Amino acid sequence: MYEDRRLHPIALIKELIVSVRQSIIPIAVVIFTLFRNFSGKGILSWWMYPLLVIALIILLLAPALIKYFTYRYRMDDKGIRVKYGLFFKKNIFIPYERIQTVQQKQWFFYMPFHVVQILIETAGGGKAEADLSAVPASVAQELKDLRAGKIAELVDEDAPRQEAVDAVAEVKDEEKPLFTFGLETKELLLMAVTSGGVFGAFLIILAFGQQFRDLIPDDFVEEQFQTLIRFGVVILIIIAVLVILVLWGISIVTTLFKYFQFKLMRFEDHLVVEKGLLQRQHTSISLERIQSIKFIESPLRQMLKLATVRVVTAGSSGDEKDSGDIVILPIVKKAKALEVLPQILEGYTFPMEELERVPKSSLRRFFFINTFWTIPVILIVGILFFPWGLFSLLLLPLLGWRAIAEYRATGFYATDTELVLQGRPFIARRTDFMLKQRVQSAKRSQSIWMRKGNVAHFSVLLKSGQTHLESSVRYMESADANRLYHWYQPSKR
Repeated sequence: MYEDRRLHPIALIKELIVSVRQSIIPIAVVIFTLFRNFSGKGILSWWMYPLLVIALIILLLAPALIKYFTYRYRMDDKGIRVKYGLFFKKNIFIPYERIQTVQQKQWFFYMPFHVVQILIETAGGGKAEADLSAVPASVAQELKDLRAGKIAELVDEDAPRQEAVDAVAEVKDEEKPLFTFGLETKELLLMAVTSGGVFGAFLIILAFGQQFRDLIPDDFVEEQFQTLIRFGVVILIIIAVLVILVLWGISIVTTLFKYFQFKLMRFEDHLVVEKGLLQRQHTSISLERIQSIKFIESPLRQMLKLATVRVVTAGSSGDEKDSGDIVILPIVKKAKALEVLPQILEGYTFPMEELERVPKSSLRRFFFINTFWTIPVILIVGILFFPWGLFSLLLLPLLGWRAIAEYRATGFYATDTELVLQGRPFIARRTDFMLKQRVQSAKRSQSIWMRKGNVAHFSVLLKSGQTHLESSVRYMESADANRLYHWYQPSKR
């Protein structure tokens, strides 16, 4: 009745894409070597070129072909079995009751064939234990039905089933969402414009171009540099603006592709995040696994009263990139988020307006902790690289601004069941909302010099993926730190 099945042939294309992505460094090395030889700077003989190309093709094709032709999976009444490999064979068995997350992805070239990728993860792993890279969409429903039958069997036997409780969210696909929130194209454009992706793209291009610097003749570089100098400052500014606009355009296109037709849906006991154009992703988040809610605000978005909302979860999302930290609202007006989120997440009140601030005397402490280490750095750089090293003095006003921003962003509030901590760990302001029952531990710390100023640090630990997330407030009054510390302790009653 239960037979081994093979992946859809389209899986071979997907495996080739993965193989190219994993072999990007060897590919770059081969291309770099060939260019150097063509330019007369290489050391290889002409007969080595085809051997190098053949070796690269084998490196790309062999893993994909071996995995595709040896991969078999079977779903029976006990669980799912996966085996693959030629020289090193792997056999994986996952009981249905141990499955924590089933995530579906669909590349754009999968759609005409009605094929999906299924990632299966258990509570014990930080990544997917089984990856069905291309199977018919009906397999996903079949897997859910089998899991539902196994869970029902566990309920009848009255067995311990914490994993089963978490898994119920995955098998109720036919129910209608209780609440749906979507993003319009103009909101995605605003997200792309206000993101820092343009700087990331610039660094990637700069690093990639650095690898091929030796291929460009020095005379050509010097000639072009002298030409730019003759054009003057205005032309340089125009070129810089054009480069920024191109990078911004890349950032906008990337954002639109990643969050195309974004939807957040609330079901009875889980959330579903759906997004993507080239690769359609469906991520299910059990409400029982949510540990805290995070509001992330960059300085620009803070001025525009915009925020990104993330949830911190125990376990993983079935995707290593988003393990333990999943975006549920890529961009939203803060007022709108505070209105929508209580309808989605029960138990949270989001008392943003009630935040208490640290004392004004803490501002000098933020100044000290941000700037004291820069003085020796400025002295060393200024002496060794005089006069250009004097530009390091610009660090002082920048870090002074950061100290003021960190002081203004620091806040806290606690109700009987909920804790809110706000701070600025680096550049963006972060506000953590957490329920008391989700906090793993609380810590109050105070140094000798902090004791004289009657201030202290307070921090809590939360489960995040397979590790922990720390949220803290620095330089708050000792009485407030004690109050939060005793808030977390069990009541004597």
